[in-house]
Amino acid sequence: MRRREVLGLAMGAALWPFSAWTQPAGRMRRIGLLIALAENDPEGQPRVSALRQSLREVGWIDGQNLRLELRWYAGDPERAQVMARDLVGMGLDVIVVNGTPALTAVRQLTSTIPVVFVIVADPVGAGHVQSLSRPGGNVTGFSTFEPAMGAKWLEVLKQIAPHLTRVGILTDPALRGFSALLQTVEALAPSFGLQPVMADGQDVPTIEQAIEAFAQQPDGGLIVFPTPINSAQRQRIVSLAAQYRLPAVYPFTFHAWSGGLVSYGFNTVDLYRRAGAYVDRIFRGEKPSELPVQAPTAFELVVNLRTARALGLTVPESLLLQAHEVID
Repeated sequence: MRRREVLGLAMGAALWPFSAWTQPAGRMRRIGLLIALAENDPEGQPRVSALRQSLREVGWIDGQNLRLELRWYAGDPERAQVMARDLVGMGLDVIVVNGTPALTAVRQLTSTIPVVFVIVADPVGAGHVQSLSRPGGNVTGFSTFEPAMGAKWLEVLKQIAPHLTRVGILTDPALRGFSALLQTVEALAPSFGLQPVMADGQDVPTIEQAIEAFAQQPDGGLIVFPTPINSAQRQRIVSLAAQYRLPAVYPFTFHAWSGGLVSYGFNTVDLYRRAGAYVDRIFRGEKPSELPVQAPTAFELVVNLRTARALGLTVPESLLLQAHEVID
């Protein structure tokens, strides 16, 4: 575990009153967890472990007074609907959902089971909550990627590859939660000397077609949006970017670990850890409608120098000094 994750756990623990650490009494509680990755994805288990650990720290122990039901939908919206129907049918006490497709699927099926979401962009704009401070209904959680993030991605991409004149935006326009982010990138791209080009990808075939079509013209780079399919299929996207020699900026650290050129985004595992506190508060009687939606508190820049060298790029020292991690 990284030092900053250990510090985060310690700080989170200090915020809880002593009474919250006592062993909860009463019946067995059941949680559903619907994750946007595939079950064999190595990124998945740290997320599950973070949720389990945060719940254990406030007295909810899986297998004793808690049962955790795991479902994995691998970025596939249709599979998310099937898994959501399965979980809702169990009559669980709380459902934790990862990603917009999972949240949409669960909300279509229940307005009574409390839902805590993680890694969902613009939940107000997408219609999932009434406001960030007073979500209303049975849903609350942890939002991600405010529109201003688009400017940072453009800045990082232009810093690491200043010769670029075109930027391909790899996203799924059907996901309403990314609309404001998409509009920001399209509006600001010209100020960075970049022509924005849509590269729609809802599944592996359309992702492959979009990247191949974009790569036909020179001096292009990619911004890979944080859609569930782009996370689940990150290795394929990184491979295509290398094949077509496209500099790309990604939203999550695990993209850079998978060979992506550079990533800028929040710590995904940290949001699962924080979600455990909301689950505990709901178990203790608080309503999701009164728990404010929270945003990420820390962001990480990761640069993959091996990939930069393979693309013939020299990473400026100023960018390296900003990096939380440099892969070499």
